[in-house]
Amino acid sequence: MSPRADATATLARLGLDAAALAAGTASTEQVRALLAGPEAMALLDALGDVAAPAVAALLVAVEAAVTDRAVRKGIRRALYRLSQRGVPTPERPPTPAAAPRPIAGDIEGYVTAFDGRGERLLWLVRALPSGGALLVAGSANEPGGLRDLRTGESSRKQLKAGRQQLAKETGLRLVEADWRVVDALLVEAHHRAAARERDYLRVRTRLTDAPPAEPGEPVSSRTSVPTGAERDALVASSAELLGEPELRVWWPSPEAAAPFLAEMAEVRDSPIVLAPVQQEERLEAILRRATRELFPPDVTARRLEGTAYVLAETGRVPAARQALAVAAVLRTAPAVQDVPLLAALVRQGVGALFVGQEQRRSEERQGSLVMTPEELRARSSSRPGRTRG
Repeated sequence: MSPRADATATLARLGLDAAALAAGTASTEQVRALLAGPEAMALLDALGDVAAPAVAALLVAVEAAVTDRAVRKGIRRALYRLSQRGVPTPERPPTPAAAPRPIAGDIEGYVTAFDGRGERLLWLVRALPSGGALLVAGSANEPGGLRDLRTGESSRKQLKAGRQQLAKETGLRLVEADWRVVDALLVEAHHRAAARERDYLRVRTRLTDAPPAEPGEPVSSRTSVPTGAERDALVASSAELLGEPELRVWWPSPEAAAPFLAEMAEVRDSPIVLAPVQQEERLEAILRRATRELFPPDVTARRLEGTAYVLAETGRVPAARQALAVAAVLRTAPAVQDVPLLAALVRQGVGALFVGQEQRRSEERQGSLVMTPEELRARSSSRPGRTRG
């Protein structure tokens, strides 16, 4: 099948007509909606094979409204492919001068560290002429996107009390951050979310008309990313970060750990009698693989960078530098199983779950006549030896 035929089939699957696109009669709004969803890259790959000036014009027209960096790159890649097929890229319209509604001082931003599920709170507070404040509170997952979004008006006193209560009950501290950074994170989370009922872009119009910044973690002026021998030393001692309340809850969830717990139980119950050393080697291999899969390098690095900001802004600069050092290593040499912090999280978290699982199973099997090889070995080693008369 030719590239154009493949593209036509893909576009039909997405509800678009290749001929209408080539003629310039397709719905621009439908294309915009698809670019905001999970099929954005498939759409752009197909459009790059429809060599028509109307398609290039459409791509240029929708590019200005796209905020997701990956989608913008996809649009430019599709335009480049069209240019290789002899389709010129239309001149982009000049960007009109933005006229933001509020000035920077009208909006405040707040952010928490990430919790064990990769979620955090993002707050934007805009002063109102009445003396109160408009609160936009979002819960965002890295990398899953926006999980919850709430808006409402409140007094300054109530907002302060809410922050204090949150810290007391959950340990999550909302610290101040540049509102533009928080806004960009919420826009990014909106585009990543699978469900669109939490529409931050609609709510955003009550805050500002300014175009959003490129998304990225807030950076504290109190610290910097360690390099060289200092970075390596901080990574080597990174298990110390488990002493910080924010990192103490990063244990793998029972659901995420379940496949590895099942493998560990199979090793214990293996019909092939394994020496203790062999068992430990197999369990060690499972734990190392669990570390790689439970803590993906890019996702974990970003969570550490966001958490480092909160650590630094709450006076814990050494811990922040340690978190940044681990993040930097994961960005460049992502062998997560060799990072002491992550290895300790898996060993202690999965290990505790496994011990609890084994204890429950042992209690359930008390008095059973059918025993696993491991139970037979344990019973044999505890039975007193016989003596000849």
